[in-house]
Amino acid sequence: MSSTNVSHKLKINAAQKTTVATEQIINKAAELIVDCESILFTSGAGMGVSSGFGTFQGIAASVWLPLLQPSKLDYTDIVNPSWFHKPQGNSSNHDTANFAYAFWSDRYNAYTSTAPHLGYFICKQWSELSHIKSAFSFTSNIDGHWIKSGWNESSVLECHGSIHYMQCVNDCRKRIWATKNELKLTVDPKTNCVTDPLPLCSDCNGLARPNVLMFDDWAKFSGNRHDESFCHYGQFKSDIAAAKTKLLVIELGAGITVPSVRIESELAFTDKRWTAHLIRINPLAEHAVIDAYRNKSKGQALELPLDALTALTLIDREVKKKLK
Repeated sequence: MSSTNVSHKLKINAAQKTTVATEQIINKAAELIVDCESILFTSGAGMGVSSGFGTFQGIAASVWLPLLQPSKLDYTDIVNPSWFHKPQGNSSNHDTANFAYAFWSDRYNAYTSTAPHLGYFICKQWSELSHIKSAFSFTSNIDGHWIKSGWNESSVLECHGSIHYMQCVNDCRKRIWATKNELKLTVDPKTNCVTDPLPLCSDCNGLARPNVLMFDDWAKFSGNRHDESFCHYGQFKSDIAAAKTKLLVIELGAGITVPSVRIESELAFTDKRWTAHLIRINPLAEHAVIDAYRNKSKGQALELPLDALTALTLIDREVKKKLK
């Protein structure tokens, strides 16, 4: 997306009219961006809400409607590797591997058919400002939208894996491969089960599954890509520590249900090897709170109770004014 497109005005959600206090925080956030030398973007499911994706809290109506049918299942129930070891078959009882593959097929189609929203491109532009020496994205999202919006894979850590890669259910050779069309599967609308042959591992002919870190999954999740990304992330942090550059952590839509991203934001904010500032953006005011960590860092901490896209758009307007 061009810089011209990024500059286009957005219609800000009327329900999120900014107060004077919020405008002051937005202005201060813009100052921190203009003043910093390195940026770490950390993001959770809330970053994808403006693209139409759910946040996976509670009964997952916004994720996949068949989960609401008897017996009602939560996101944490379906995102579990045990499904790949269930019997195969087209069953209305929702008790076969084919039901789980229908869920993953739905997620793959949603993520690949949807473009990253404007907020991703704003972040990319900030990462390329002339005064920024390094930038990195740490995300729990599996949609691949940071990379899809132009980020180099070596500057992105998808800590829960990615729907764009597959692996053997048994992790027989500890390798992964590009998903391509393996999850474009036909689903029976009456049973919500896949009717096509299920994806297979070319090494052992067992089932293949998304290379996504699921619940209770550490034993079978193939982490070679994951490990390589952690190495890149470690180098990013080492370079900041060595150069003592001014780090800004911008957290976007990270919830408390699965706190991986929030924990990483707080670790980076309080790391004694550098002084970092933290901007926590979350539409729920109670989830934007940073008070417990303010005294553990020399840096500033800003709480911005807005959705990610709205916050990024408003901050970007102020950044552009300050850079004129």
